[in-house]
Amino acid sequence: MASRPRKGRREGPSLPEPVGFSSLSKPEKIRYLQALWDSISEKPGEIPVPESHLMLAEERLAEYRRDPSRAGSARDLLDRLKNPHR
Repeated sequence: MASRPRKGRREGPSLPEPVGFSSLSKPEKIRYLQALWDSISEKPGEIPVPESHLMLAEERLAEYRRDPSRAGSARDLLDRLKNPHR
């Protein structure tokens, strides 16, 4: 039986680890990744959006337009994120 890819992992060949990355401490690795993301996100228009994400956004917008009363508030969402077991 073939194993399924873990959620959040991309399929396909992996990139080689940057030289010296494995010798960094966890906090240093986090700072490295934050700096990397900062450099990528400087031009958000250049970041490709998967077609599946666009389709999901369109579906959710259509659902909201059909019945806006079913939408939760931003505060409700933040509360759910803070207390996922409620």
